[in-house]
Amino acid sequence: MKSSLREEIVDHNAQDLFEIVLDIESYPYFIPWCSAMKVHSKNNKEIYADMIVWYKYFMPQKFGSHIEFDKKKLNIRTTYIEGPLKDLKTSWLFKSLNKNKTLISFNVTFEFKRFFHQKIAEAFYPLIENKMIESFKERADEILD
Repeated sequence: MKSSLREEIVDHNAQDLFEIVLDIESYPYFIPWCSAMKVHSKNNKEIYADMIVWYKYFMPQKFGSHIEFDKKKLNIRTTYIEGPLKDLKTSWLFKSLNKNKTLISFNVTFEFKRFFHQKIAEAFYPLIENKMIESFKERADEILD
């Protein structure tokens, strides 16, 4: 199983950043490999959704997830339900340092069902993580600046 914890300080309000990450319906517009999002249900503390991921040299894959969030604590946790993985868990935490400066903590743990896929994912994970974080930061700059 692969794990990663990334922390970054971003020059935007914590609540605004939380809302951008929680706006999963917009992911296809700014996350390069996300081709579609299908929300099955949503309420004030959880979402059930499928993300369709299409990497350049692979067939599209569906990742079903249960997303739990707390708007007061500014955290988002995702638990994997269905798809090509054996397991996937993510968590986001947004800690306000001042009005327009936020410490973002992003934690991910994943394991593919197939050894070969796991090794490929582990090799490319730093690039994927960097691209994902940069996509969110660019989205925040675009919307909030």
